[in-house]
Amino acid sequence: MNLLKSFSPGSSWWLLVHECRMFFYDMQGTSRISKKKNKLPRGVSLSGKIVFGLLFFMMHGIYWTVMRKFPPYTGTVPPNTLMFAGVGMVGVFSLMLSGALNRTVVALFERGDLDLLLSSPIASMSIFKVRLAGICVGVVFMAWLLLSPIAHVGLFLGQPHWLGIYPTIVSCAVIASSIGMLCTLGLVKLIGVRKTRIVAQILGALVGASIFIVSQTFSQSTPAFKTQIMQTITPWFQSGASLGPESYVWIPAKALFGAPLEVLIFSAFAAMFFWLTARTTHQFFVRGVQQSGAVARATVLTSAESLKGLRFRSGLLPNVLRKEWRLILRDPHLISQVLLQLLYMLPLFFVILKGKSLLYGVTAGLTFLAASITGSLIWIIISAEDAPDLLASSPIALKRIRNAKLLAASIPVLVLVLPAVIYIACTDIKLALTLLLSLSCAMLCVGLIHLWLDKPSQRSQFKARAQGNLGANILENFSNLAWAGVTYLAGVGSWWATIPLGFALLMLGIARLFKPA
Repeated sequence: MNLLKSFSPGSSWWLLVHECRMFFYDMQGTSRISKKKNKLPRGVSLSGKIVFGLLFFMMHGIYWTVMRKFPPYTGTVPPNTLMFAGVGMVGVFSLMLSGALNRTVVALFERGDLDLLLSSPIASMSIFKVRLAGICVGVVFMAWLLLSPIAHVGLFLGQPHWLGIYPTIVSCAVIASSIGMLCTLGLVKLIGVRKTRIVAQILGALVGASIFIVSQTFSQSTPAFKTQIMQTITPWFQSGASLGPESYVWIPAKALFGAPLEVLIFSAFAAMFFWLTARTTHQFFVRGVQQSGAVARATVLTSAESLKGLRFRSGLLPNVLRKEWRLILRDPHLISQVLLQLLYMLPLFFVILKGKSLLYGVTAGLTFLAASITGSLIWIIISAEDAPDLLASSPIALKRIRNAKLLAASIPVLVLVLPAVIYIACTDIKLALTLLLSLSCAMLCVGLIHLWLDKPSQRSQFKARAQGNLGANILENFSNLAWAGVTYLAGVGSWWATIPLGFALLMLGIARLFKPA
């Protein structure tokens, strides 16, 4: 009876179940309207569930193939294995922290339900704890999907110590979510709600890509630099050193391997960190929500006044460019998503500095990534246009407006790639011209594919854009790969470049063929 009462409407457990339900509802978003029921479907579709199930099953098979070759567990983890697992956990934790920052911004400022909850009879402390726990659920889910098959396979192989993965990833998610909440509320106190929504999303993207950038930068560095770094840090990990196997730093890694005492210590630390976060930031959480609502109301009230000082300049192109760039800069979620793609380009710029031997592959990678970013910006500017009917009814030809939009998506990417092109031109002018020409053609093809196969959408569906227009997404990716091949083969002077060129033109022809009349 008491158990049923704890899940009654208005209780903390009842709210937590709702938070979990909202997480799974938002996983796919609202990518299309159901024709049968004439409503927006929510949650993961049947095809999405099948894909998740197949991936989950395949990961069990992969882990089985690898883990059955492991030597028998003797109760003691070798120091090298322990440290390798600890470094891997750092990478997983960085992804968790990135997700926690993004989900915290959504939970505090974009869901729009906290004012209603705080005006209810439910205690504000309970609301805050449940909201923080809901963030933990969202953070732990992907880690569970990735790592839980290890525990299942280990149990089947007679190695139950791998079950330590479960409490360890939950503890990591709790700590990451608590840090994400502390960082977000701290940013609110320092720079205000409006700037926090942008900065926290960008910070999340930076944290998520940091491990990748550091690893790629190190792998692409010179052998002398690698040797110097290894000679410097190796003594830190020796027995008795600050990061030796006996150090408290490796408690999470030992918990991962099921050490009972370490599991208990790490879980208790995570629970204490969660409790302290809730106790110390609860009141500021309430003020932050109230401040968020005040900012939103102030924006609405002052919008008419801000128009009085706004001056319109003549010329279609300058106005369209300013309008599109301003709308993108106002959306912190989109900025973080596009910035994440930009961060993956950074290692390529470091590779350029190593020498000419790797330039051909780098130019191909730059072509693909730059075209992909252009496709994302074009989707935002064209498919996710907020007022398509208004533009269609304007006295200016729609073709001119769309051409201006294509430029608005292409110019920022060209500006970002231009330093690399200039540097390459100093060593190989032919390769630089090849990169610039292939890149321009790839961006043009992506723009035309989106222009011809455009389907109206919403900016909130950015992550699920491929599901809303699967055909355009497939053609875009194949076109980008083809132009990357053209860049590489043309750079080395091979006539085989005509094959990917023909394939890229074929993708463009297919898009033109299926263009709506």
